Amino acid sequence: MGVSAGGNRTLMHVLLVEAPGNRALRIGFEAVTAAAGHVLAIHPAESDVLLVCGTPGPELHTVIDRVWDQMPYPKHRATLTSPDEITAVLTTAQKALADRGAQRSAARENTIDHTDGQDLDDHEPDDEHSDHEHPDDEHSSHEHPDDVDHADADESMHDHGMTMGGHEHMSMDHMSMSGPGGYPLADGADDRDGLEMDVLHRRLGPVLPAWPAGVVLDVTLAGDTITVASAAMVDADADVNGDDHGPMEPGNVASIALDQAAQVLAVAGWDAAAARTLRIRDLAATGRRDQARERIRPLHRRIERSVMLRWSLRGLQVRPGVDVRTVLLGRLERADAALNGRRPEPEPATTVDEIPALVEGRDMGSARLVVAALTVHPGRRTDTTHQAGTAKRHHHG
Repeated sequence: MGVSAGGNRTLMHVLLVEAPGNRALRIGFEAVTAAAGHVLAIHPAESDVLLVCGTPGPELHTVIDRVWDQMPYPKHRATLTSPDEITAVLTTAQKALADRGAQRSAARENTIDHTDGQDLDDHEPDDEHSDHEHPDDEHSSHEHPDDVDHADADESMHDHGMTMGGHEHMSMDHMSMSGPGGYPLADGADDRDGLEMDVLHRRLGPVLPAWPAGVVLDVTLAGDTITVASAAMVDADADVNGDDHGPMEPGNVASIALDQAAQVLAVAGWDAAAARTLRIRDLAATGRRDQARERIRPLHRRIERSVMLRWSLRGLQVRPGVDVRTVLLGRLERADAALNGRRPEPEPATTVDEIPALVEGRDMGSARLVVAALTVHPGRRTDTTHQAGTAKRHHHG
């Protein structure tokens, strides 16, 4: 937590958790947060506000509790269920973080709970190590090779107060951490030559930057290749009362399409383009459609002409004949259509049980790109023959 130069406003680091069906609500909050200068965090250790967009089901609620436990004090937790609550939620969070007495009391009670009532003096950290330090992510300044126009610096992630870049930010996978320092240990499995190879099990989601809300992907890795995968949606049987379904205003259609496009760009590591996309998304979400309309076509042309992006996304199919780059450009075209008064075709949805066939045989970075290009629906296919038949086609693009 930091304070502005004037000392009158608390700069908050907000970690967002989106309950399935509440994308538009999250987008609205992010737009207001960016305009206010607050930081959107990507990890519990760097957060002081945990903000849940929508009402989580019991499974997601359990994950949120785990994330909350990983956050250092001072901290505040809130739930947002309507755009009308955004200002009040931000104000309440600032007041809660500024109440040092209440924060110290909550931290003391939390420590007692975790030490079963033992004397706190026995667990007091050394003075030289008592402050929380969050070193800068070495990948946060990653620059895409096509970014030769330094005018993008004004539209960098600092405008959004966040760094979403690349495949490296997979630190919020919620799994059993049994190894040294909390890192999972590899198991052994027989390789084709009869030798034992290391096999690692990982879980991605449901809380992860640039990741479909509520999706959980369990993978088994042999080296850097996913050999087995399974996917599920948390609280799949619960009612979804979010605003991603049904008729939407053109501004919402555009902002959601731009949000999805920014996810692909962020996972691909092109931070400057992701930042520009998010800024245009915020213009559309806050009713400034004329400004958004002026900016989207130059962005679309630049992304479409990027040779490096074309190369990095090649062979990553999400449907027969449709790769990640095609999906990305389609999202930009859909946003452009909505902003110009045309009715765009909706993006085809992928059911959660189709995801494993799309990621098996790929490395983790490629798998994350594929998932970022999906619009995931919790429904399950009954045509398992079709699923098995498509698996081989998707493994190697």
